[in-house]
Amino acid sequence: MKHIMLINAVHKEQKRMATVDEKGKLIEFNIEMSVKEPISGNIYKGKVLKVERGLQAAFVDFGGGKDGFLPLHDVSSEYLTEPENGQTGGRPQLRAGQEIIVQAVREVTGNKGALLTSYISLPGRYLVLLPNKPGTGISRKIDSDEDRQKIKSLMEQIKVPDDMGFIVRTAGINRTKQEIFRDYQLLLRLWKEIQKKAKISSAPLLIYQETDFGVRSLRDYLTQEIEEILVDDFDTFRTMRAYLKAVAPRHVKIIINYKEKIPIFDKFALEDQIKVIYQERVELKSGGYIIINPTEAMITIDVNSGRGSNKRTIEETAFKTNIEACEEIARQLRLRDLGGLLVIDFIDMMDKKNVAEVEKTFKKALSLDRARIQLSRISKFGILELSRQKKQSTIQEISYTTCPYCKGSGLRPSLQYASLGAFRKIESEAVKGIYSELKITLPHEIADYILNQKRSKLLNLETSFGLVLHIAGSNEMAWDKLEIQHTVKERDADDAVKQEDTISKTEKDDTVADEQKEASDGDVPVKKKSRRRNRGRRKKHVDVKPENAAVEDIISEAPHPTIEDKPESGGAENLPAIASAPETEKPVIQNPPAELVKLLITPAEPKQALPVHETNDTLVLIDEADKKEENS
Repeated sequence: MKHIMLINAVHKEQKRMATVDEKGKLIEFNIEMSVKEPISGNIYKGKVLKVERGLQAAFVDFGGGKDGFLPLHDVSSEYLTEPENGQTGGRPQLRAGQEIIVQAVREVTGNKGALLTSYISLPGRYLVLLPNKPGTGISRKIDSDEDRQKIKSLMEQIKVPDDMGFIVRTAGINRTKQEIFRDYQLLLRLWKEIQKKAKISSAPLLIYQETDFGVRSLRDYLTQEIEEILVDDFDTFRTMRAYLKAVAPRHVKIIINYKEKIPIFDKFALEDQIKVIYQERVELKSGGYIIINPTEAMITIDVNSGRGSNKRTIEETAFKTNIEACEEIARQLRLRDLGGLLVIDFIDMMDKKNVAEVEKTFKKALSLDRARIQLSRISKFGILELSRQKKQSTIQEISYTTCPYCKGSGLRPSLQYASLGAFRKIESEAVKGIYSELKITLPHEIADYILNQKRSKLLNLETSFGLVLHIAGSNEMAWDKLEIQHTVKERDADDAVKQEDTISKTEKDDTVADEQKEASDGDVPVKKKSRRRNRGRRKKHVDVKPENAAVEDIISEAPHPTIEDKPESGGAENLPAIASAPETEKPVIQNPPAELVKLLITPAEPKQALPVHETNDTLVLIDEADKKEENS
């Protein structure tokens, strides 16, 4: 069947390759984005960072964003050195800090670094050169005994160094010795250039990068069925033509520069078929469908009958749907370049003959795939497991990015759930009572919901905690995210005064403590500081002034008197002297003034008495008030 290869390279940001049959059905598809160039196949000079014996692998800095993962069984013997001090049983080992040449086998995926190997392989048009792995081989895709025998006879005529080897690719069938030998010479010259660059460079460094997209398309996808190659970019056309002249001169005439105004993929109606590659659901002609769901651990494929249940029995419906699904699944594996572990859930069938027929059909459909595949049998639960070689990222990983809103899950919280979660965060900030203003930024839908449905709650927060809430919407906010800007309340004057009083009281207590400490160090008894305030200070609290001011002047100017019996009333200045007088001595008054004697003998009228100094009871009340003031 005639196939046509189409190269769409007019846009430098995105280059695409497609292979279609005579009916216009998409058979092969590949894409390359300039922002995410593949590293699979690139050769680097790396530096061993550390060797993990528990993992039986080493981590290598090869110049990428993440350190590469190098299994120890993929380390060539030329990089193994003898251990120091007879460690590890005297076996050669890989040392940290050592510089080695490695090749990327698998792309960086998620949290996993690139998979590396020190066994280099340089693919050509007909051969794959193995510079540090001796031996020759033939591709497993070549299953004809006659073709394999012809290839072996050609391989014996090519002299290869003892430390090198090569594998004949599927494209090498029915090729002459001259064509295969020319391809071998090109690969050998390339390897010598790589070695020369590695000797004069220090790690980490990219030594060899995979060839141009157009050349790589010819190398990997050009088969005998392809009779025409159309290229819409002249520079790419010229590069591909030069490559064909070097490796396959007789195929130069099939490559054509496409110059029509209609886009090359639109002319063959491929855009709609390409869109299906990125969809989870793929429809079948019978009415059934398959669901392809990639995960980090594996890729699951589910087969469903859908509307295709017009058969006579359930068994017949399941069998026909599974047969149709086999060809479509094999095609989707090639188009999407799905690799790793895959699990297919076929519709349950009771007849063992039907099960065997589905396995046979699926195996035949996979024979067209270029990747290496390991296939198992259908289990009693209708599950089939297979492993497909993964060389690069899938088409979806190359073209798509993870959604910043759902983080790749495809789900997001409902409006009510997200709004209530945002309101709780606002409430938790408001109840702290230390903010005078909060500015909240939310997605528009959530902001509208809170402003309309939680209006009374917001008002209650503002009045209860004395703050102002500003809620605004934003188109750039993630669905379940919010931003809060805080404005802290200013300190009141009363709070500042209280803080100063507290500081002065603390300093005063510290001074007294220091004095007590010094006295205790000198073995001197410390006199306990009286908590009673100075009487002169207490006088300031008296609002009532005595009517006879001259009497107060006489009492203040008189010498310190000593009274035999405690007077019923008197000035505040006499109290310290009376309290400090010894109990054993009787107070005696010498030459008292006549006015003082008259004042002490004549009882004062109640209206003229000073209420705060009238009796002992009054003095006790004043002391209690002073104590409360001091404690506060």
